[in-house]
Amino acid sequence: LSFWILLPLSGILAAFWGMILGFPVLRLRGDYLAIVTLAFGEIIRLVLINWTDFSNGYAGISGIPRPSFFGIPFTAGDDGFAAVFGLEFSPLYRTIFLYYVILCLALLTAYVSLRLRRLPVGRAWEALREDEIACRSLGINTTNTKLTAFSLGAMFGGFAGSFFAARQGFISPESFVFMESAVILAIVVLGGMGSLWGCAIAAIAMIGGTELLRELDWLKQIFGPDFDPTKYRMLIFGFAMVVIMIWKPRGLISTREPTAFLKEKKVISADMVQEGHG
Repeated sequence: LSFWILLPLSGILAAFWGMILGFPVLRLRGDYLAIVTLAFGEIIRLVLINWTDFSNGYAGISGIPRPSFFGIPFTAGDDGFAAVFGLEFSPLYRTIFLYYVILCLALLTAYVSLRLRRLPVGRAWEALREDEIACRSLGINTTNTKLTAFSLGAMFGGFAGSFFAARQGFISPESFVFMESAVILAIVVLGGMGSLWGCAIAAIAMIGGTELLRELDWLKQIFGPDFDPTKYRMLIFGFAMVVIMIWKPRGLISTREPTAFLKEKKVISADMVQEGHG
């Protein structure tokens, strides 16, 4: 099947599995919810590794069709992209095309997320994140609210997974190790839960920071020629998370800052309390 057909199908299937996962964890909150979802991803990975008839195990699935430009493949043949448009063949055209595809998907995801935040369901998500008990007291259906959040987030993840498989041309359970989930969770924590700009900045810092570490050759002059800065990236990111949790507990860019602060305690005398002023 074509990439453009599998892209929406992957989002629909991922949303379905998001709802399936959402039912058993409806009563969990906060850290427990994060632990269960991370564990679920690891369980699925191990199941796929051992289910060789379906996933081919560690060998994975190869030969995944690459995305085409409205049916025009990025090949060197007479029917390829370069030949159709009278250009000299270059693999760079495919890379540029994939860049714009993922850029459009990212912008579409951001637009949908921002629009949903202004709708009643988005307000319900924000309220549920802050205080679930208060949501129930206001008559909000927390079950449906959680399930819609699970399914929508899974759908966006399905879109990204479909693009990843088409870009690589190969996919394996080992492509989704626990470390990848930990990095995504760290991006959300560093950027700020509920903050689109915060997550974008944190993603650039973490992913781009890994690439910058490869360029720090001057550290080898200090620690020796065998020193590899990329091996210590998780240590550096862990230190950064500790600093952020102390300096900005809500993340780099939080959605809501406190509007009132209790700077100093006000002492009330016993006489005023007896008179009803306290």
